[in-house]
Amino acid sequence: MINIFYLIKPYWKYGKLYLFGKIAVTIICAPLLALIEVTLTQAVIDAITTGKTLKETLLIAAIYQSVWLGVTLIRWVFLILYDRWKAVDIQNKINRGIYEQAILTDYKYFDDPQFYNDYTFTVSEYAAKSTAALDLLLQVCGIVSVVIAMTTYLALLGPWVILFAVLGSAVYMFAQSIIGKLGIARTKESVPHDRKLSYIHRVSYLKQYAADLKTSLLNKTILKEFDKSGGEKVGVFKKYAVPNTWANILFFAAYFLFDLVILLYLIVSAFTKELSVGAITGLFTAAKRLHGQLTQFVELFGKALELSLYAEKVREFFNLKSKIETQVTGAEPSNGSFALELKNVSFTYPKSDFSLRNINISVASNEKIAIIGENGAGKTTLSKLLLRLYDVDSGDILYNGKSIREYDIHKLRLKIGVAFQEPQIYGLTVRKNMEVYNTAEDSALREVLEKVGLNIELDDEVTREFDENGVMLSGGQSQKLALARLLYGEFGLLLLDEPSSALDPLAEYKMTKLIFEQSKTTTIMVAHRLSTIRDADCIYLIDSGGIAEKGTHSELMNMHG
Repeated sequence: MINIFYLIKPYWKYGKLYLFGKIAVTIICAPLLALIEVTLTQAVIDAITTGKTLKETLLIAAIYQSVWLGVTLIRWVFLILYDRWKAVDIQNKINRGIYEQAILTDYKYFDDPQFYNDYTFTVSEYAAKSTAALDLLLQVCGIVSVVIAMTTYLALLGPWVILFAVLGSAVYMFAQSIIGKLGIARTKESVPHDRKLSYIHRVSYLKQYAADLKTSLLNKTILKEFDKSGGEKVGVFKKYAVPNTWANILFFAAYFLFDLVILLYLIVSAFTKELSVGAITGLFTAAKRLHGQLTQFVELFGKALELSLYAEKVREFFNLKSKIETQVTGAEPSNGSFALELKNVSFTYPKSDFSLRNINISVASNEKIAIIGENGAGKTTLSKLLLRLYDVDSGDILYNGKSIREYDIHKLRLKIGVAFQEPQIYGLTVRKNMEVYNTAEDSALREVLEKVGLNIELDDEVTREFDENGVMLSGGQSQKLALARLLYGEFGLLLLDEPSSALDPLAEYKMTKLIFEQSKTTTIMVAHRLSTIRDADCIYLIDSGGIAEKGTHSELMNMHG
């Protein structure tokens, strides 16, 4: 129940009135409708058998139907005027909370495939399972209120029926508990296979994998992996098929036998007790209704177990402990160019042989430096440490003489303009793609687009995600657009991680020269080609996790290193 209430918590947080309204409508309307169903038949039959006129009988039926209509209208009015749109509003807020949680989750978790699985699971299931948990609660409220109404009615006319129904429900619950436990065990054993099947599903349709699948033997390998994981999942279901069958046989046998016992009891009552035909009919209808409600309640037990399992997965996502992204206090970065210093910085990825060791770099305000090295040397990792996407294992990073840990990291990052080798371009207008750090006048944005050589309009949609006429950019054009974001506005530091690698060497040299000339702030550029960063004030070569050489372009060339 703790997990069920955890799933319902968003409805309490975002719609207390809505939640109370749903519960109130349920516990009022459900028993009233059940009582009307039971007593209507009794009243009509008694009216006929006791000699009431047609007009009187029709009047009795009309009164009952009017009450039924009124109660039903209350439910429908609530549903049409409030329920549907408010439910969508709450589901939107649930999803927004998931996205906020992902944004505030430390970057290190994104290296863990389990985090991705938990995130995608939460995105796809949380809102739906919250709604399912609320429906479960409402069903329980409705069932309890109807059971109370039917028990009260039966206690006056046939109390033994209550005993039969309760005994039957006990057997149902026992059988259902077995079914539920088997289902949970089967689901847990299926998780590793489902993860592999989900991965194959992504590989088979995402564009980034399509070329490899179509031009190599990878497609055969992927299909073999699918067959293997699919077969193992089938094996899990086979394993639980026999015990699940026996549990279901017990469930349905109990349902049939206790239904038969109640029917026989009512038949005997009709001959041995001084009850009217209407009363016997009402008793039978009420017994069936009580029987059905108790059976439904037992079935909800299985749904509750399933929802509890889903809740555990959602809680794993929301219970991740983040240290960096949740730090909301700290110093604000000053305006103007940053002075930067890395003092004996060391860092190692978990379960990896890679490490940076005792990195010492000093960058004066307005200085332009470059960092070079082979693939895997740690250049991009260094960029991520400068953004505090990771915390260093030892040493410190200082901005203007103050530790990076002392800053409000979110405000500090907004002062650091970043362009990576593979920039992310979004399904938004050109203007919104450029204004990721700050807004600007259209004239300033157009001037920047002209400088980087992009002939596109500010209101053009980028990608065809939402607009079939959207602009499709090449890799080089995407890099130009990402760099255009940095050529206006005020930054304390520009951090450029191979931002023009998709351009040809001459275009890359011109783009780098433009950046160095336009940049009026401290700049760090990560690069492969020495020719593109020959104008840097200082170049650092990273090799084997440390600084191997440093100096100007000419100094390094003269070292013959």
